[in-house]
Amino acid sequence: MRDAELEILAKKTIRADILKVGHHGAKTSTSTTFLKYVKPKYAVISVGKNAYGHPTKEVVMNLKRAKATMLRADKSGTIVFEGNGSSYTIKKSK
Repeated sequence: MRDAELEILAKKTIRADILKVGHHGAKTSTSTTFLKYVKPKYAVISVGKNAYGHPTKEVVMNLKRAKATMLRADKSGTIVFEGNGSSYTIKKSK
């Protein structure tokens, strides 16, 4: 997964306000290098109760260091961003 992130970064500059965290927050996703360039304001983690320990402590710490607001499906339920091209709102429903 991190190889894919590096491949994306090598091709062009990328920025995003909203990042869907890769692979439910597994340790092979959402590297510090990727976060450094993307600079997300929000990081959405699609995760539920699981035996894999997702999201991993490493990814959670990476997101905290990047100052991204984490939104987790296991804690907030459904997370929806609605936008008009210049602004967006966040809706959560358990």
